[in-house]
Amino acid sequence: MTFRSKIILLLLVAVIVAAIFPIFSLLQLNTFDKDFKIYVGERVNEYVNTSEMNKSLIRYDSNLWKYVASGNPNWLKDAQEAKRTLERNITELLQVAEGNIELTNTVQRIQAMQEEYFRKAEVIAQSKGTIDEKSSKLTKEYNEILVKVFNETNRLNELKQNNLRKASVSVREQVNQLREVSLVLASIFLPILIIVGLVIYSTTATPIEKLTKIIKSVSENDFKDMSAVVKGSEEFIEKRKSNDEISRLARALRNFGQQIEDKTNELERLIITDEKTKLFNFRHFKSELQSEIARAKRFGEFVSLIMIDADKFKHYNDTNGHVLGDEALIKMAKLIKSLCRETDKPARFGGEEFAILLPKTGKDEAIVLAERIRKAIEEAVFVNQEKQPDGNFTASLGVATYPEDCTDAETLVNAADKALYKAKEKGRNRVEASPPKML
Repeated sequence: MTFRSKIILLLLVAVIVAAIFPIFSLLQLNTFDKDFKIYVGERVNEYVNTSEMNKSLIRYDSNLWKYVASGNPNWLKDAQEAKRTLERNITELLQVAEGNIELTNTVQRIQAMQEEYFRKAEVIAQSKGTIDEKSSKLTKEYNEILVKVFNETNRLNELKQNNLRKASVSVREQVNQLREVSLVLASIFLPILIIVGLVIYSTTATPIEKLTKIIKSVSENDFKDMSAVVKGSEEFIEKRKSNDEISRLARALRNFGQQIEDKTNELERLIITDEKTKLFNFRHFKSELQSEIARAKRFGEFVSLIMIDADKFKHYNDTNGHVLGDEALIKMAKLIKSLCRETDKPARFGGEEFAILLPKTGKDEAIVLAERIRKAIEEAVFVNQEKQPDGNFTASLGVATYPEDCTDAETLVNAADKALYKAKEKGRNRVEASPPKML
């Protein structure tokens, strides 16, 4: 029997004694049904838009710096497309926020900061990689406004979370009203009506209350872990045999949770991953480096760093074009990742340069891994590698270790970089280790 059929049966029995009670119950349930469907649909669109904003912002930032580093206009074109997506998302959020002063102010504040961010980004794009004091200051201001935009977007998520919490309270109040009506019916109607009321209560109010608890868990989890919501909805659907409105609402809630979880996972992956090589990006590498050095200082452990640079990559790029150049970098990244241990953290440092962070690893062990990587690149077959000046596609590597060669994260990178350039000066296609620091 469907949910609607149960309500009709309740009406037919209740009309005999007092028609007002079942009519009131029906109105309450229909209002809940309508409001809940509208609410779920609106929240899905709003959170998808908010997630798309962060994703597009990351895409714009990544493509902008790729354009600055390479001068390739295709990256600038992709950045402009991401910008248009951001502007479209802001427009849609402003339409949704109409009539809500707090939400409108938040979205407008994000819009203003984005405009300032794009103005600074356009100036950076025009610099085409020129590094001086002015551009360094501008880059710092650019990064600061980028962080502010992310923070304001998170604040917008919190604002929507508060709206969700208020909606959950409203749903619970409606469930409590239905419970009170059921108690009145049970105390007045004939024994048969008591049985009918109990059946209706167990098949309507209880499932609605379970859905309410699932919604409440969304608020408590702060949208960072939606697995409990998805799992709870799946279990709810499996236990219900009928395909009624409540089951459809549960499926809508499950789909809502799955979309938010997928968007969150995708956003987290994009934040820490280099789009081309699928290794960690420089931003995440820098954060991990600081953490590992702090941990090594506390526990008295070693941390090693390997810097890798493709030999004469500009010649390879100029000879074969950027497409084959990108394929060569992707192949290098796959070789590096395949030889790393599970605890190692390979990253794209920039351009044709890579870095591998080796926690709890001394210099000798790091040199062994660096030599394996060098040999693997030397023996791998790259398209048109015979056109290289040395007749093969190779790489040079520099190794440094904390605390043997440095005192902090910055000096560790400098030590490994100097060792890399020493390998270049000695003829390339070799591994060089940083000498210990002077005491």
